[in-house]
Amino acid sequence: MQNRKGDESIEGGFKGLRHAFKMTIRPGTEQEYDRRQRSVYPELLQVFRDAGVKTYSIFRDGVTLFGYMEMDNPEETLRRINLSDINARWQAYMADILLTSASDASLPEVFHFEL
Repeated sequence: MQNRKGDESIEGGFKGLRHAFKMTIRPGTEQEYDRRQRSVYPELLQVFRDAGVKTYSIFRDGVTLFGYMEMDNPEETLRRINLSDINARWQAYMADILLTSASDASLPEVFHFEL
């Protein structure tokens, strides 16, 4: 099975346009997590744009978070985000809530459908 660009089999994990990850937050911090996400630093959103993120969503089920991103060049995009001082500041701000980070929890794509 090929990803959208057809350059990598999904069996080998994420190498293409889509990136999904799972994180966990501390029990009892769900509402605080939601509140903080409603006020993400505008500068961080600009870092995402400048790094090449096309779309980014986070879904929450209790204390489990599922993140989804689309980007043209995943390795370069994630490298640029991770090198950003603004991202480091956001990660420090969220550290008291998060039990796992996105970099620890990438998910392999096992199915994709697109028109």
